[in-house]
Amino acid sequence: MNAQAKRLWLAIRFFDLPLTALKMEGIDESPVVVVEKKRVVYVNPVAEEAGAELGMDMTTAQLLCGSDVVERDKNKEENSLHELSEQLYQFSPHITRHCSSGAAQSGLLLEISSCLKLFGGLKAFCEKISLFLEQTSYGFDLGLAHSAKAAWYLSFTYYEVTGDETKQDFIERLNRLPIELFFDYPKAAEALSKTGFNTFGDLAIQIAGKSISSFKKRLGHEFADVLCEIYDIDQDFLQSSLFEKPRENYKPDEWFEEEYQFEFPVTIVDQLKPAIESLLQQLSDYLRKRQQQCQGIEWRISDIYKQKKSIHVNSDTPQSHWQLLYDLSLIQLENQELPFEVDTIKLECRNTTPVLHRSLILDFDQSKRKNKSVQDYAVVIAKLKTRLGEAAVYKLSYKDNCIPELTNSIISLAERCNQDVPDVHLTALRPAWLLPVPEPIEERDRRLYWNGYLTPQVGPERIVSNWWKEKIARDYYLAVRHDNFRVWIFHDLYTKKWFVHGVFS
Repeated sequence: MNAQAKRLWLAIRFFDLPLTALKMEGIDESPVVVVEKKRVVYVNPVAEEAGAELGMDMTTAQLLCGSDVVERDKNKEENSLHELSEQLYQFSPHITRHCSSGAAQSGLLLEISSCLKLFGGLKAFCEKISLFLEQTSYGFDLGLAHSAKAAWYLSFTYYEVTGDETKQDFIERLNRLPIELFFDYPKAAEALSKTGFNTFGDLAIQIAGKSISSFKKRLGHEFADVLCEIYDIDQDFLQSSLFEKPRENYKPDEWFEEEYQFEFPVTIVDQLKPAIESLLQQLSDYLRKRQQQCQGIEWRISDIYKQKKSIHVNSDTPQSHWQLLYDLSLIQLENQELPFEVDTIKLECRNTTPVLHRSLILDFDQSKRKNKSVQDYAVVIAKLKTRLGEAAVYKLSYKDNCIPELTNSIISLAERCNQDVPDVHLTALRPAWLLPVPEPIEERDRRLYWNGYLTPQVGPERIVSNWWKEKIARDYYLAVRHDNFRVWIFHDLYTKKWFVHGVFS
């Protein structure tokens, strides 16, 4: 049976990824080793010729060949695999990553059975993908087989692609591979080697003579599952697998990016408005079709001399309609002058999230008013933050403390505030607004003066606390100014001075 009749996998193993992912220059001329936990996990050809080996101690490799030592960066390897996945999406929509746990070997697995006709057959497909990869900086080896795991292991040996490969051809090639390739399963590989298993073919004979269950008992379920995938068999049955695993569809990065070029140089913000509205409507249509929403966009204006300026617009709540983003954009632009004559304006939105579908009560009158009220509040807050700045709009939350100025904490509007106020704050005399810092009161002719003369009327309420740091002892009073303005004042029992601490509504 021809391999193309069922699923066919192509493994691309980037054997030098630990080094090439670092994007260093001049690595071909000098010896370089990549280390992880002070052990060598990759050596470039120059270092290998000088005697450096995998698994060698970092210091030994340096003394042996005077190589440059660099630390492995798995995050950069992941980013490189992501970039390669984006580029290889043109060849297949079914792409998964494979990162070995026992060695610094990583790559991509492509299911290609449904793509071969488009590229003119298997041989032509492999030639085109090899040509594409040769234009990158990554070294690679290809493996072709009937399953993903089998293709990965066959990437460690070379066979010319003819286009007429069958599953039996792949099985025969797998049977020649050495047991040492199971480096992701070191305990199983060691146990197999000690009991006389040298190649994959020895395992296949054992499976055919007994069953996969013998490996499952001795070497564990995980290793048995790998053998089943390699040889495409059901566990405990000497027959081909009846069911195929669903293929994983790769989802490439997607973002919105559109620009508008003016017919004449734009010098004032008002002339930008039609273009801004048009681009935002296109963004809204893009989000609606994909059931997405966004919280941030970026405007980029440029002139004919390639001068550029970026303007970021953010909203507290995710948006899928253009109106609020339009208002916020104009507020941002009106706060600044155009730095040059604008020739092009571009809108970019890279980060989107799915729209959350929520159940609503079918109370058409009340729900409509409530939803409109919530939406209006969000719009007002977003506009205030855009005009005044993030730090200027906030809310207060209660924090348990005996010292009055420490009972309030400033939090963002998106956070949930603590409103569980102790009973003492509900019964005691407390002002509606505390001053951020208590203001001193003058004493004139034995009278208290703060923007007018004050007369204490209710009190005192003594607050004593913080004895373990800076001692605090205060007597608080409700005082009335000559214009009937009521304030909360206290007398510091240590400094013998008076202060205004709050204002009553």
